Amino acid sequence: MDNAVYYIWLQTVCGMCNSIYQQLFERFSTARAIYECEDFSFIKGKYACLEKLEKKDLSVSFEIYKKCRNNGITILTYHDRIFPDSLRRIHTPPPVLYCKGEIRNFNNEVCIAVVGTRRMTEFGGAVAEEFAYSFAKCGAVVVSGCAKGIDTAAHNGALRAGKFTVAVLGTPIDTIYPKENEKLFFILYEKGLVISEMYPGCQSTRADFPNRNRIISGLCEATVIAEAGENSGALITARHAVAQSRKVYAIPGAVGSDNAGTNALIKTGIEAATTPLDVLSTLALCHPTKIKTENCASYGSRVSSYGMKVETEQKAAVITSAKKKETVSEKDRVPEKECFSGGGGTDKKVLTALTRSPMTPDELSISLNMDISDIMISLTMLEIEGRITSLAGNRYIKK
Repeated sequence: MDNAVYYIWLQTVCGMCNSIYQQLFERFSTARAIYECEDFSFIKGKYACLEKLEKKDLSVSFEIYKKCRNNGITILTYHDRIFPDSLRRIHTPPPVLYCKGEIRNFNNEVCIAVVGTRRMTEFGGAVAEEFAYSFAKCGAVVVSGCAKGIDTAAHNGALRAGKFTVAVLGTPIDTIYPKENEKLFFILYEKGLVISEMYPGCQSTRADFPNRNRIISGLCEATVIAEAGENSGALITARHAVAQSRKVYAIPGAVGSDNAGTNALIKTGIEAATTPLDVLSTLALCHPTKIKTENCASYGSRVSSYGMKVETEQKAAVITSAKKKETVSEKDRVPEKECFSGGGGTDKKVLTALTRSPMTPDELSISLNMDISDIMISLTMLEIEGRITSLAGNRYIKK
C-alpha cells in the first residue's frame, strides 16, 4: 500500500492545523509508524483525536487516495524528500498537501508571499501586480491565495512575467473558489501550482481561510502585505510570518480604511516597501545565485511612476473608500468569513478565560477542558474579529 494512505489517515483522524502533528513527527519518522503505534500516552495536552488514533481504519483515507489519483491530484506528504522544509518547522505543520500543477522542490526556491484585501482599489491592485511581476522577473516564486482582489493581482503579475506562481487554497483542492477565478485556476494548473491541505470533498469550517494563511507565510522567506483593511485576513498572514521568524513588509497606502491595516503594520515596526527592490535586495544577499536584482532595473521606472501618482491617488482613495462603504453589498462586507458558521459557546468561553489574564492555547485547553484544535480555531477567528490580541510567547488576551 502507498505510504500516502497513512498520512491521509492521520489527517482525517486529527484534522487540519493541529499542533499534535509536531509532537507525533518528532517521535515517528513515518505516518505508518504512527498508525502501528498502540500507546499515545506520551502526548502532552488534551486532544480529542487521541481515541481515534487507536482505531486503525484506513477505509476513508483509501477512498480519498483513489479520488486523488483519478483526478490528477498529487499527494505530497510530510516526510517526502521535496516536502518544504520551511513548513516542517512551523508550529502546526500540515501532514499532507494536495497539489495540482507543476510540482517543484521548494527547498531550492526563494518564495515571496503577496497578499491583501479582496476589495482592492484599482491603484492597490496595480501596485501589487507590479511588485509580483518584479519579484518573479528577479527569480522569486510568488505565492498567494487565489482569492479575488490582491491575490489575483499577485498571480497575474507573476504570470505576466512568464514565471511560475503558487496558489494556496482555503478550500478543498477540488473546489474552485471564487468562481470568477475559474480561468485563473486552469492557467495555474498549466503554468503554476495549486496547493491545499484539504482533500477532495473535505468538509469546510469557519477557520479554513485563516488556517491556510500559515501555509502561505510558512512557504515563504518574505511576506508582503499590499493592501489590507483594519481586520483583513492578510494581517493574520503577517502575524503568522512574524511568529515563523520570516521577513514581513507592508506597502504604504493612502490614508483611509482601505489601507488601515497595512499602515498600522508599519506603525508597529514592520518594514515599509516602496519598491520591489526593498524586498529583493535583502533576499539577494542570502541567495545571490537565485535572486538577480539587476532584472528589476528595467522595470524601476514603471514602479516609480506609481510614486508620482500617490498624492492624487490618496485623495481619490479616501473618496472612493467612503463611497464604497455606502454601496458595498452585505455579502462583500465579510471578506473571508462568508463561508463560516459562528463559534458559539467556544468563543464565549475563550473570551471569558482571556478576560482574566493572558493564556496560551495549551493553558486554555487545560483550563476549559476542551480540545486544543477547537481552541485554536476560536483564537484565530476572535483575532480576525479584533476581539483578542496576541502577545509574545504565543499568549492571547482579550482587548
